[in-house]
Amino acid sequence: MPPRKTLVQVGLVLLLLTLLFLGLALWPPPGKALGGADVRGLFYPWLDLTRTAVWQGHLPFWHAAQFAGYPFLSNPQVALFYPPTWLAILLPVRIGISWYVVLHVLVTGLGMWLFVHQQTGSRWGAWLAALTWAFSGFTAVRIFAGHMGLLATFAWLPWLLWAFTWCVVRPSVWTAVLAGIPFGLAILAGHTTSLLYVGLVWAAWALYLGMEDWRLETGDSASPSPQSPVSSFMVARQFLIAALVGLLLSGIQFLPLAQFALESSRSGSAGFDFASAYSFPPAHLVTLLVPEFFGEPTHAGYWSVPNFEELTYYAGVLALLAVILAARRPSRRALFYLAMMAFGLLLAFGSYAFLYRLFYNLLPPFRLARAPGRAAVIYLFAAAALLGEVAGSRRAWERPALDRLLRWVLASTAVLGLAVIAATGAVFIVVHPTDTSGRLWHQVGGWATAVLLLLVGGVLLWRFLAWPQTAVRQRRVLGLALAALVLVDLWTFGYKFIRLEEMAPDRTWYETQEVIGTPTERLLPWGMSIFEQNGAWQVGFNSVLGYNALEIGANQAFIGSIPDPRSTAYDILNTRYVVAQLPLDQFTEGERPLTFVGHVGDAWVYERARVLPLARLVSRVEVIEDEKAAIARIHEPDFDPAATAILAAPPPCELADGAAGTAVISEQRDGYWRIDTDSAGAA
Repeated sequence: MPPRKTLVQVGLVLLLLTLLFLGLALWPPPGKALGGADVRGLFYPWLDLTRTAVWQGHLPFWHAAQFAGYPFLSNPQVALFYPPTWLAILLPVRIGISWYVVLHVLVTGLGMWLFVHQQTGSRWGAWLAALTWAFSGFTAVRIFAGHMGLLATFAWLPWLLWAFTWCVVRPSVWTAVLAGIPFGLAILAGHTTSLLYVGLVWAAWALYLGMEDWRLETGDSASPSPQSPVSSFMVARQFLIAALVGLLLSGIQFLPLAQFALESSRSGSAGFDFASAYSFPPAHLVTLLVPEFFGEPTHAGYWSVPNFEELTYYAGVLALLAVILAARRPSRRALFYLAMMAFGLLLAFGSYAFLYRLFYNLLPPFRLARAPGRAAVIYLFAAAALLGEVAGSRRAWERPALDRLLRWVLASTAVLGLAVIAATGAVFIVVHPTDTSGRLWHQVGGWATAVLLLLVGGVLLWRFLAWPQTAVRQRRVLGLALAALVLVDLWTFGYKFIRLEEMAPDRTWYETQEVIGTPTERLLPWGMSIFEQNGAWQVGFNSVLGYNALEIGANQAFIGSIPDPRSTAYDILNTRYVVAQLPLDQFTEGERPLTFVGHVGDAWVYERARVLPLARLVSRVEVIEDEKAAIARIHEPDFDPAATAILAAPPPCELADGAAGTAVISEQRDGYWRIDTDSAGAA
């Protein structure tokens, strides 16, 4: 373990760099917040709802204004029980979000520094790895997209590996208990898909440490001698204890999630096409060197498959140079990192390769997840750690061998780089001016930048590795230069993605209020972007739809059974109004047509022909156990939802014939209804 003074210094430098990187986004003005569509459409509304509930003295267990009611705290991405979330509860939400991001960039950078220093004993290796991991292209574009839970979950990965290695080299129950804390925090952070990849890396690292006759190689002076064997049994024991502790620590969130997952829209119904959405195309391997080869969404535009943020995993040019050096003289850890890089990319290919389908078939959690491209985080993490391994290795290079290798690498880079730039430029001249010529010019700039960074980085890394460990001053100067190059490389790409966005709900909802006020019945957003749908309940409407990563599967199947706003399903859900951003003339005729109410700005509002009360008594039931058959039945012409209920099992009493009576909701709040009934008999 490094001295406390060193850790404080490292933390302060990382904090300063993080503050510089985020800049003016640290103190957003009212109405704005850091991040993109997911912050505006998900996290800001969630955090605002949570903050309001907590300050009113209760927890938001249930949210009645979205869908047909929603178990709000069962959604892991709400993350109320994750301590950093309380930054957005104690502070104004817009400021809390910014400092939530600051905290996690700092935490993950410090964790990577500790992990690589533990393995190599090198401060410069640890610094290069920490900067690469904390400020990677992945971090920048996820901030841009507003993927707060994803960033928070991956932030604990280096801490988990560092703590687990520590508990293995100091084996006791209590060290394993402490090693489980990062795992528990990763679960509480809330992004379950990311947790799959955190778990894969952790399991692979445990396997690496526990391999038979494998001996622990670490540079940490607090660790045992490099000749100390690692017991496979001890590694397995510590792993199981740490995993159990993590689950126990996160039980307050994990158990509701486990129950909700069984009822969610992803359980059982999601096929491989859903699970493999956002696979990483092999053609995008070029973006590991030229991150804007297919453009970027802020200025140049993006011209490849969706989505940019799901396919960006840029680790910088030094990490790629480290691959060449490590492949030439691999240590055991370097071999592990190289294998993990290859594994991560192969898994990220998703539907383009075989491995993800194998995981989908053999591991049930992968059937509930999607976006295989996120497995490329494994590549990114291993690439950052490998850079630290190469720069921090205590195995001295033979100077002639190092010189020959890097001369060849730099010469090849220059020749191939110039050839690619010339070829792209020639194509540009031929096709200019066309719609694609601007893209080619953008690619020429990307290739030129990559070649320049490779040449400068190669020279600096060459000189750094050529100096012996005793040349402290020379290595310090070169180490600072390498760290500066990492920041210039990654910040040149990533800084453009740090931005503030308006957080107000879409104006369509305010315009809808001008037309119909704020009715108690539900409304149906029709044809609107999912990112705008949560704005309905932000302004006071009760909405049938919404934007959420997890939905109750039965409810989603019910409302989506007939893609028509006149559907009987919406009658049953007390849906009076339909709101669209375009006219819905095609639905104003036929059986139970929509009636046009009004139009203001972007809002076109229609009233539905039949609206059933949420609480009603009926005297007839039909027992249909199968969910699909029950849904099909409600759409049949002879079914009257006003007088008949469908049950999965017979009612516990005999229903009375004749009029059913009345039911009135006399009190209603989230999670609680009081219904007063009046009937002559059982109904």
